[in-house]
Formats: sequence, C-alpha cells, structure tokens
Amino acid sequence: METDLADAHRWGNTPLSEARMSGNNKLIKLLEEAKSNQVSEFPNSSQETIDKVRWRKCTVFQSHPWDPKDRTKHGIVLWVPETIEELIKTAAQQLEFPYGSCILSEDAGKILDVDLISDGQKLYLIS
Repeated sequence: METDLADAHRWGNTPLSEARMSGNNKLIKLLEEAKSNQVSEFPNSSQETIDKVRWRKCTVFQSHPWDPKDRTKHGIVLWVPETIEELIKTAAQQLEFPYGSCILSEDAGKILDVDLISDGQKLYLIS
C-alpha cells in the first residue's frame, strides 16, 4: 500500500483524496485523524502555512475539446478551492461564461468533488 500512496501523491492526489475516491470510510477516518494529529504537532504553524501545503492548481477551459467550434479559446489557471461550486463560480466569472453549470475532466467525466482534481489537471466548464 505504501507504493500505491506514493504513486498517488506523485500524480497529484493525496492519500486522503485517494481514500475518498475509493470510498474507503475506515481509511478516510484514519487519514483524517493522522492529519489532525500532524497539525497539532506543529502548534506554531499558521493556518495559512498549513493550507498552502494542500494547494493545487488547475486549468479550466470554457468548453470541452470534443466540441470542435471552440478549440481556439484560452483557459484560466486557478487554485482549486474547497468546493466544486466555488470552482464553477470562479471559472465562470474569469472566463466570462455565465452559463457554467458543471466541470468535466478530459475524458468527459463530470467532477462532483474537488478532491477528485489532481494538481495541474485540465478541466472544462460547460453549460
């Protein structure tokens, strides 16, 4: 399992996000407790320092690459926020695309949770 977690982290996922994706509730609880214990070991660290450790960025485009009419539009690089709703709202504002209603992955999967987003991932805002 140690190798699997190392591979997951290398590809932009944390062990906790991997546990959430797999739906392993026991592992999720264990990792959340470990994270909480680790934070308490560094009482002088600010919340901002702790938050920066988990920052991920993504590039959001206004349409999916399978849509041939919009292939020339540029995307926007954003920090992944805490909720998918925040990501949709921010991306829609920055791309001046008020009709954004969901985020898709490159393989056209609807992303429902920001923990499923890897650092540096390309995403697509669609209506």
